[in-house]
Amino acid sequence: MTDQASPPIDDEIEIKKKNRWPWIAAGVVVVLVIAGGIGYAKFSNQDKPFGTTLKVATWSTDIAAENLLKFITDEVAPGHGITIEPTKIDNLIEINRAVDAGTVAGNFFEHQPFLNDAIAANGFKLTLAAPTFTWDQASYSDKYKSWDQVPNGAKVALRDDPAGQAIALLDLAHDKQITLKPGKDTLAGLPQLSDVASNPKDYQFVQVPIGQLARSLADVDVIVVHISDVYAAGLTESQIIAREPAPKGSEGGLVVSDKHLADPNVQKLIATFEDPKIAEFLKTTDNELIRNTLGPVNP
Repeated sequence: MTDQASPPIDDEIEIKKKNRWPWIAAGVVVVLVIAGGIGYAKFSNQDKPFGTTLKVATWSTDIAAENLLKFITDEVAPGHGITIEPTKIDNLIEINRAVDAGTVAGNFFEHQPFLNDAIAANGFKLTLAAPTFTWDQASYSDKYKSWDQVPNGAKVALRDDPAGQAIALLDLAHDKQITLKPGKDTLAGLPQLSDVASNPKDYQFVQVPIGQLARSLADVDVIVVHISDVYAAGLTESQIIAREPAPKGSEGGLVVSDKHLADPNVQKLIATFEDPKIAEFLKTTDNELIRNTLGPVNP
């Protein structure tokens, strides 16, 4: 989840003295553009009320949430007197920063434990204002069809962020592949690898950033993950060896800035995501992408 550094400039390239000033000027422009971008992210929220058209961001690889947002945009928002403008953001820090800065009115991709991590790391003032759906969890393998077939010492990949790792460990405990220490067997306990009490098959755990987890399947025996995290990488139902229920407390939904909670149009946005039409849609939809991935908060 870190940005890759820019490649080094080839030190064999010769810049002649007569061309130096244009290069310096270009460098100054680049610096100003970068500074301006940082300034926009920091100061774009001028505590102005939002209009009735509100941008809501999804993480660019969360295809299921994107599909659900389209339903909410088309079928639910008009009844609340607002227009939602879906926006994709492909950086997991920037998607929260955009809400904190007021660049977007909200985001629709995360649960409370992940939001807690973002707040602790960046000082954001954000609220999960409308829990809307649950994520199905699953363990995937290209080599085995069930946990019974997975051998001793197998490599098992899970997310490296605290929230994602906790959910993966709860999934493994649900499947009776590990046990967790007392008090660490719920999401509120936020279990981490150091909280594994027993590992009977001596699995080797590999910690992988969320954006790379699906691609790591070729190098490990099993990955444990939100199903919605792997659709963009092309993983399919045939690779699932076990499905796990979403742990209580991992409901995803609409996140908004604390600064705008009282904004009348943000209140309309929250009411939109609380609309019971969404739960009914999640129960009855023919969209397999959503049906096989997301569920209603109160089934």
